[in-house]
Amino acid sequence: MELRAAETPDDTAFFFTDDKGVVVQISCRAFYDDVRALGTYLLSEGFKGEHVGLLGANSYEWLVVFFALTTTGNVAVPLDARVPVQHLTQIMQYGDSRRLFYSVEFEPAMPAFSGAIRDFEGFPLKDLGEAIGKGREKLSAGDASYRDFVIDREAMCALVYTSGTTGTPKGVMLSQKNIAANINQACTNFILEGNGMSVLPFHHMFGLVVGALMVFNYRYPCYIVRNLRNIARDFQTAKPECLFVVPMVIESFAKQLKAMGRRAGGQVTPEMVKAFTGGNLRFIICGGAPLQAQYVKLFRNFGIEILNGYGITECSPVLAVNRNEDMCDGSVGPVLFGCEVKIDEDGEILARGDNIMLGYYKDPEATEKAMLGGWFHTGDLGHIEDHYLFITGRTKNLIITSSGENISPEELEDKLLLDAAVAEAIVYEDNGALAVMIYPEPEADVPECYFDALVDKMNQGEPGYRAIRKVSLRTEPFVRNSTGKIIRNL
Repeated sequence: MELRAAETPDDTAFFFTDDKGVVVQISCRAFYDDVRALGTYLLSEGFKGEHVGLLGANSYEWLVVFFALTTTGNVAVPLDARVPVQHLTQIMQYGDSRRLFYSVEFEPAMPAFSGAIRDFEGFPLKDLGEAIGKGREKLSAGDASYRDFVIDREAMCALVYTSGTTGTPKGVMLSQKNIAANINQACTNFILEGNGMSVLPFHHMFGLVVGALMVFNYRYPCYIVRNLRNIARDFQTAKPECLFVVPMVIESFAKQLKAMGRRAGGQVTPEMVKAFTGGNLRFIICGGAPLQAQYVKLFRNFGIEILNGYGITECSPVLAVNRNEDMCDGSVGPVLFGCEVKIDEDGEILARGDNIMLGYYKDPEATEKAMLGGWFHTGDLGHIEDHYLFITGRTKNLIITSSGENISPEELEDKLLLDAAVAEAIVYEDNGALAVMIYPEPEADVPECYFDALVDKMNQGEPGYRAIRKVSLRTEPFVRNSTGKIIRNL
């Protein structure tokens, strides 16, 4: 940040469209000045070694607070704005947080935070300009506390609670070294040559590190999408070369394009897609959850490469991603340079490197279990072919038959999802036999017997113990977490 301010002070660091429809551009120098002023203010107000919550939609102010906290020896605790307030207060209690920066829509929830958290203090993001102004006054008066503060790059600077699909969230402790290492590692796999567009929530490490900080490190402007409802307008303003998303966004995007084609009275053309996305979109980096291969092929027909990747919060978060000129459909790409990955005898993916977390907050037993032998055990199953990593499932989701056979439900689900009539599917065990619950594609308009026939056909290519014996249908989509993964235990 300081280096960018010195070397490219007038370059745009971030830009966004404000509530009045005005495009606001923030230079590298202005960004550094805002962070430095807010950091000075925080130090003067006794923010020293504090765990501070950050709650709100993506915004420039959110980023300024994150940087100011993490460069003054405090710990940022990003919170998911989409979960119930009761859950948020519990996370703050678990994370020993009593101070919270929040956006205006959470003002009505502040009494709940005050009632649940002792000595609670709330700081509205709408008043951030006032705090920055006070910090500037202190800087003008000679306050050098921010300049003189020595950052311990090995110490925790962010406490990120996972939005896992099973069990209770764990507090992942990440250091400056962890995050910086991952930014640099990711930048060696993928080369950005134009504007980035950040649509994923900053409270999730993929959205923050890849969607915003990696773009900043590439020295290209990062456009902050503040509301997905305005995505069509934002494309025209941002004119991104690359978009950073989860599969759920890709699926929604594909439906929009199909609707566009219907309105045009025919098929969607590459020219139509190019116009819709601002004219420069060449790559979409997708992570956070498995992506169906059909979408990679669909967007390739429009001249856009979807580069699937793989990461986990504990790895800050990226471990692998397909590259601009080095990609393999169905894989999550080559492992990042500077990060080691191996597959153990049970097929689990293990990783080590400077990007691996410090551990789980106040949970030494879980930390020890996750870091056996000096390798982080991801809980994901996979294999490496050539130099490409493939994900095949989760260890926690494995179905073990009475005969001792291990079945990865995700492998069977992926086969079902190849059919256009299947929107979502979960394979599970029911009284010793495999069963599947399917949410049909709403536009498919096929009878229930279609899915019975589909499963029967798939069973013909499987050994008996992998045959699905029961099929049921849902009328509503499965519940998902903030990165689009289905919460299987619900």
